Amino acid sequence: MNDLMNSITALQTAYQQVKKLAEGPGATKLIALKPLLESSSLELGKEFNRIFRILQPGLGQRAGRRVLRQRLKWPFQKADVEQILQLLERHKSALIFAMNSDQM
Repeated sequence: MNDLMNSITALQTAYQQVKKLAEGPGATKLIALKPLLESSSLELGKEFNRIFRILQPGLGQRAGRRVLRQRLKWPFQKADVEQILQLLERHKSALIFAMNSDQM
């Protein structure tokens, strides 16, 4: 869980900083970065919404022990977390690659 939260936080911070660069005064020079930001933003937004929906407690369910156990149980399997971490790493690598190619 810590790895997942750390990766999400790190990517969010990096993405926000890169987005500021892409909207700043030197943005016209960032040819590779702008399209990547747009596509990454859509894909990451969908993934973060999916994660949030899974982590959110079940709304509208009856109160009881079963509901309490479901709320206390981590909803992701190890394979799910690894898949999410790979997605986040792929986006982070793509941002770094785009930034480096725009620097050249």
